[in-house]
Amino acid sequence: MTAAPTRVVILGGGFGALAVARHLERALPPDGSVEVTLASRTNYLLYTPMLAEVASGALEPHHIATPLRAFLRRVRVWQCEAKDVDLEKRVVTVQHAASEETATLPYDHLVLALGSVVSYHGVPGAEQHSFPFKELGDASAIRDRVIDCFEQAAIDHDPAHRRELLTFVVSGGGFSGVELAAALADFLREMRDYYPRLANEKVYLVLAHHGHRLLEELSEDAAAYTLGILKQQGIAVRLTTAVTAVTDRSVELSPGGTIPTRTVMWTAGIAPSPLVETLPLPKDQHGAVIVDGHLAVQDHPGLWALGDCAHVPDVKHGGTYGPLAQNAEQEGPVVARNILATLRGAPLETFDYRMLGQFASLGERTAVAQVLGQQFSGTLAWLAWRTVYLAKLPSNDRRVRVALDWAIDFIFPLDIVSTRYRGLPGATAQPAPASASSSHSAASPRRRTRAAAQPGPAAADS
Repeated sequence: MTAAPTRVVILGGGFGALAVARHLERALPPDGSVEVTLASRTNYLLYTPMLAEVASGALEPHHIATPLRAFLRRVRVWQCEAKDVDLEKRVVTVQHAASEETATLPYDHLVLALGSVVSYHGVPGAEQHSFPFKELGDASAIRDRVIDCFEQAAIDHDPAHRRELLTFVVSGGGFSGVELAAALADFLREMRDYYPRLANEKVYLVLAHHGHRLLEELSEDAAAYTLGILKQQGIAVRLTTAVTAVTDRSVELSPGGTIPTRTVMWTAGIAPSPLVETLPLPKDQHGAVIVDGHLAVQDHPGLWALGDCAHVPDVKHGGTYGPLAQNAEQEGPVVARNILATLRGAPLETFDYRMLGQFASLGERTAVAQVLGQQFSGTLAWLAWRTVYLAKLPSNDRRVRVALDWAIDFIFPLDIVSTRYRGLPGATAQPAPASASSSHSAASPRRRTRAAAQPGPAAADS
């Protein structure tokens, strides 16, 4: 009688989950004794470092998303959403995308790579009235919203209404918030060419950040350089400023008071996947599953966690690893090797990784970078940003598509087609709570002079 295969189930479809699956695919024994299933809510890997360029229209959305099935042949791919995990019975309940019917996935080893969701920190109205910036659809929704605001402002005779429509607020000064604001500054400058009736209207772009400096993962010098560049682009940067309320026509800042606006974009926080919250496992103060140096959950044999939903200790240097795609991508192979080592009865590997570098695109062919402890900025950093991220795109066809998008964006005028109208196929929805995992884990070069995004009285620089 043939023995039943060992069943490995990976929950998630981002950098960490895919890294586990790809390593297992290459190392699976040929006798079929190990069966691997990757269960992901979406059927693609989203390359999040380029998401801001989708919001600015420099890249087509699907060009930064690669089908999971393009990477995997021996690993089974299920497009479904994990709804429940029975840790005692070792069964995952999932819901299929098309039919919404449920199914079960029994497992011997379970990998939690569910990533994170947007956290609104309990700010009144933020979930209902702001645009999250985490998913592929979020970037498209923001782009459409900006275009729609310009369209209405161009025909609105009420100066107060036009002011609301032409004021845009980004909440959060981390990598996502900074790159989104920089990309939007480029986008807003080019938008003006299409709307001659708005030639004398000011467009306000505000970046509100609760911390004392931007890009807190980088050095003080890098943060200061970033602040200076954003101000040069006309972005009103408000440091040590919290968003305390959002409505459909305003945002409340503390300090700063009320800014009338129809568009608030939220990049100010993440939290582990809601499914993780339901599991009776040890968690840190942020709700992430605590694992040991092997990325295993203590007292739960066969249970592993990584990425945004895991509290991963830095055994060698102290502290923990941050919820970054680069970390998750390196954690994945360690989990895969430790699963295989467990099956062989071999010693487990301890995760140890030192980050090579980080980039932030700041618009207008400018970026800031910190690589191997060295900082550089300006056009050289921007060229390095594009080169590195283009090379890191997970497939050759995506690299070609993105390179062509960049060439087209450089040569041809801005495209201001909005797909939000519900009668169009693929129409983008209005703001909705973000519920998908980020573990699925930059501004375009613009050609015209700075003229659009200008801080006004309600949005003075910090």
